[in-house]
Amino acid sequence: MSFYPFQFKAPVTRQHMGKELYYTVVVLPVDLEPHLPFDRFPRLRVEGEVDGVPIEGTFMPGGGYFYLMTPRKLLKKLGKEVGDEVTVEFGVADQDAVHMPPELAEAFDEAPDLAEIWNSWTPGKRRGHAHRVTSAKAAETKARRVAEILDLLAG
Repeated sequence: MSFYPFQFKAPVTRQHMGKELYYTVVVLPVDLEPHLPFDRFPRLRVEGEVDGVPIEGTFMPGGGYFYLMTPRKLLKKLGKEVGDEVTVEFGVADQDAVHMPPELAEAFDEAPDLAEIWNSWTPGKRRGHAHRVTSAKAAETKARRVAEILDLLAG
């Protein structure tokens, strides 16, 4: 029995961006669409698992359906490729949640005035900037990106 309220199986497919560029996705079955709040959140953030591997993602509209990106790194971990079937289990995530990187939280402890400006930004804008920090591998890159955010906030 799944911990998540929604589950489906689907093949990994390609979502094309022009003639040569594409990304890999799984398409949400049409019969699940009415059970999800796409009317309020056309880009629906979800948390769950793909073949047992934890994911945080977004069902996005495109081509008359909703799809979830399946990055190469995830597919490699699963040993899957385009055409292979995967099991997706998910629940609707808090649409306003922003995971604060520790490096950025520490910077805001030192500059509460900038934290106040940060909190006035939309969740999507904060998520995008937070992701830039968390996606960096090297500590120096994280520190540089935190400094860039602080400069942006300081105006």
